[in-house]
Amino acid sequence: MTKVISKKYTKRITEKVTIICLLISTALISVNTLAENVSVELRSEIWDIPRHGELLIKVPELATIISHWSRNQNQRIDLYYPGGEEGELWVEELKDWLVSLGVPSRSIQALPGSKARDIINIVLIEAVKKDE
Repeated sequence: MTKVISKKYTKRITEKVTIICLLISTALISVNTLAENVSVELRSEIWDIPRHGELLIKVPELATIISHWSRNQNQRIDLYYPGGEEGELWVEELKDWLVSLGVPSRSIQALPGSKARDIINIVLIEAVKKDE
């Protein structure tokens, strides 16, 4: 009788340990994936400065994105801009500046859908390899 209970108990423990290991692995993969994507908010008051390359590279939000992008140039920069003509003009100017700072236009994607009227959300997306 002890051997039967022991085998059932061992089987249950093994199943529970396997499930826990799978959950931990999934959590670690999720954390690692989140760590690869960088996100910043560019507020309109920051953009209200006289713009030239030397000054723009010192804007912390842009410096962060360009620095992370330059480590892996297969990444994409998504710009979530506020709607309307003003938002479109702002995001087009930002795209032009990113290109002038060395980011190829093919690596930049402008998308409507900012969190607020006075913010462009900039998200650096890890590129998916072609063979995946």
